[in-house]
Amino acid sequence: MTQDEQTLLMFKGIVAELPEQSKVKVEYCITEIKKLLTEYPDGEALLAVGYIGAEQQMKGNIGQG
Repeated sequence: MTQDEQTLLMFKGIVAELPEQSKVKVEYCITEIKKLLTEYPDGEALLAVGYIGAEQQMKGNIGQG
């Protein structure tokens, strides 16, 4: 198993352990982000997602409910 596959499996495990209401919210967000990635195939949406992730990491919001 590659490191990328392990990372995805880790995220799936985290989501699986969430309360049902939180799982639904995460799945909705994933669906919406995937739509944006499709609508902006030249990478703009992916860049935006990375940008937001970096901002949240700097603020210390990653992993905090």
